[in-house]
Amino acid sequence: MYIINGTPENIIMHVRSKDDDLGKHNVTSNDYYYWSFCDRLDSTTTFDAEFWWGQSYDCLEVFAKLARRTCDRFGGIGFRVVYCYWLLRSDGFFISPVNVSFPNPSWAFVKPWGSGGTLCSMHIVSNKA
Repeated sequence: MYIINGTPENIIMHVRSKDDDLGKHNVTSNDYYYWSFCDRLDSTTTFDAEFWWGQSYDCLEVFAKLARRTCDRFGGIGFRVVYCYWLLRSDGFFISPVNVSFPNPSWAFVKPWGSGGTLCSMHIVSNKA
């Protein structure tokens, strides 16, 4: 999983799943945060992330149904390597199964900043980073 900061300023992000808290990370402009993991055999692993950008806050499921549908192009069960890319821009959150320059048809718009945490699977209590 890659989360790319395409905004002109730093973004603070906090990534976690039910089992793993990856902590808060300060990602500078045009840099990225990356992690890898093994999905459960029943494909129930989810990762949520909170984002702070200036005065903006948002929450997003970075790995759940949407990411599986978008990034796991081969589907099914069993061992496979899946890459997924999130791009955070001033105009919102985008997802792609490949790391290509923006704009490109591979990048799908997901939601604008400040549209709320409705795409988070877990109840997250926000604490300003």
